[in-house]
Amino acid sequence: MTIILYLYITIFTVYFILLAAVSLKKERKIRDKYTSKDSNLCVVLYASGEAGTLEYLIRQLKSQTYIKERYTIYVILDKVENPPEFIFQTDLGINVININNLEPIGKSQAYSILAEKLSEVQNLDAYVFMDAKNYVDSDFLENINFYLTKYPVFMPMISYIGEDTELGFWDNIKVTYSRYISNFIYASRSKLGLTNLLNTDVFVIKRDLLNKIGSFDFKDKISEANYTIKLSKEGINVGFVNDVKIYREIENFDLRIPSLSKRLEIFWHNWTKGGNLLTFEYISSLLVPNWLVCILIYSFLLSHTYHFGGVNVFGLFDADFTFILITFITLVLAFSLSLFKTGIYAKDYLYLFSYPIFSLIHITKNFPPIRFVRNFIKNKNRVHNIEKMMTDATVSDGQNDYPCKIELISDDGLAKVKFINKNKTYTTKNNHLRMVDAIKELSQKLNDYGLTLKICQNCRHFQPVVDGSTNMVKGNCRCKFEGRVEGDIVPTLIWNICPNFEKENVVNLF
Repeated sequence: MTIILYLYITIFTVYFILLAAVSLKKERKIRDKYTSKDSNLCVVLYASGEAGTLEYLIRQLKSQTYIKERYTIYVILDKVENPPEFIFQTDLGINVININNLEPIGKSQAYSILAEKLSEVQNLDAYVFMDAKNYVDSDFLENINFYLTKYPVFMPMISYIGEDTELGFWDNIKVTYSRYISNFIYASRSKLGLTNLLNTDVFVIKRDLLNKIGSFDFKDKISEANYTIKLSKEGINVGFVNDVKIYREIENFDLRIPSLSKRLEIFWHNWTKGGNLLTFEYISSLLVPNWLVCILIYSFLLSHTYHFGGVNVFGLFDADFTFILITFITLVLAFSLSLFKTGIYAKDYLYLFSYPIFSLIHITKNFPPIRFVRNFIKNKNRVHNIEKMMTDATVSDGQNDYPCKIELISDDGLAKVKFINKNKTYTTKNNHLRMVDAIKELSQKLNDYGLTLKICQNCRHFQPVVDGSTNMVKGNCRCKFEGRVEGDIVPTLIWNICPNFEKENVVNLF
């Protein structure tokens, strides 16, 4: 056990010293180092929900110093509420894709569909994907173009506006820690040629590389890490460029660092799948300790070597008390250097040093036994108002239809659906505000097994009726069946079914 702890903390110490050493290297501005060609860029803005700063961002992109003929702008409106009329003006020269599905399809699917549509477009060199909640400088695309000569995929630096606003103690911890990771860890890893976790809020990727790697699957931080690993297996490191900045309101802050449980899940899932040295290093970097763990391990090793002698390392040498103490002091000096290179204010040190405690509290709070007890107490003291309704349905494997039942469950206004087929049952895992979303989760689960739930909600003839209700279970049938009078409105419900069922397309984007 002692030798394992010693090797673990020693490898981390060497790794951290390398990061600190490379951070001292002052690189020339990219414009002084490379002669770039004028790449053809496709800037893709994704907006969902509130339009937010979309209009202002488009105006900034339209007034870039980069050559106007060398970039195009696509705006994806994914169920955007009250989109600004500004973006529909034909003289802007931008391409607006308005997705008005029942629910947002998400940036992953939107990006993938657009990239597939543009995969054969001539003279397109790279994509710049970004959320619409950002701001950019006038030379943003010009700088992007220069850094494409160095990185096939990279992320700009995100700077937050309004950090002087009153944030809570825990929010300050997350903001400070995120800035430390970006300014020191990510920047130093890029200088060493190592890869970083891809941030889907804003990233740049060459078109040829995207065509080679394939479509996106960004459901959560785990899927972002898996895409990073996928790139690393192709020998591609995700760069981080703090010389190119975008700006975002502090209210839109999101800690892009996976929790310890998620990092462990990624590690164990990918450890035996092979890969090159870049992949192995990135997977291993997910297990780096925080300062509290470092202190605890070094305290144990110093105590052990002081009382019982040195740690024998496979018979090669003995790491005695003095050697471990010098190693620990060197790590402390490297950490002090990292604070200087990060540029955080002295008043933020408390927040940075508090992150391990914040992480420990989060882990303890979500530890399965504690979470179970907490949820049990919470549910025990609450009186549930449960309503259920059973309806017949049909599920198809593409060749044959099979009878089934679906049970619609409302628990204190939150919707779930149970699927029953012979002796097999499946209940949706999540609680939804609307029944349509619960049925959508069930349909997607069945689709994973090659099955189609043949109900109105999944039929291409179904048109939902927005009646102001929470569930939105009503709709109209647009099928032109025999004997239907033109102009008649045929009302139906999302769980109904008829012989004219035709499977709905995933999304009719264009």
